[in-house]
Amino acid sequence: MDVDRLLCIVLSGAMVAGSAFAQSNDKPSTADQKRTIRIGISPTTNRSRRQVIPTWARDQLVRELQRLRADRKSPIVLEAVPLEATSQESASAEAERKGCHYFVLTTLVDPSHGPGVSGGPDGVQRAPIIIGNANSSQTLAIDFTVIEVGASRSLNQGTAAAPVEEKNDVRAADEAMRLVAHRVASELRQDHVPNPD
Repeated sequence: MDVDRLLCIVLSGAMVAGSAFAQSNDKPSTADQKRTIRIGISPTTNRSRRQVIPTWARDQLVRELQRLRADRKSPIVLEAVPLEATSQESASAEAERKGCHYFVLTTLVDPSHGPGVSGGPDGVQRAPIIIGNANSSQTLAIDFTVIEVGASRSLNQGTAAAPVEEKNDVRAADEAMRLVAHRVASELRQDHVPNPD
């Protein structure tokens, strides 16, 4: 092999390596790829016998979501926005005005061990069923629904429950809202693309 040919091979290899290095440096950093999702949080509707202030429960969920705002494994940054509206229609309109992509409705309910109903100002609904040995009279449950703004479709819904210790409804509601926040954050960090503003 002559020197000219060897030099040509070495130079072409260096050009390929340099090109690959330049391409990897052109990629945006993880910080540049971050995407913020705004979530409106409505005051909690209370359909239970528990004593919890609706705006306090909402603010607990806002605080928990702000604590979960960023996750180094996800490009999604969550921004929780308090809403005043409680019905789905009015909350959707308020969330849209405030630039939210999604909004969350929460309802405090009394769980049961079998088929049961929960009554409230907006009518009667099925009560969540507690599975296992938990005493339903000593359990606080929060139903939640994550709804996409403008689409009126439910992205996710569920129930989070927490035991009520020493008749402390506030502490149990705080724990249940922490669980709701984790489930909402986990759902929104999946590969959902919010509607363009």
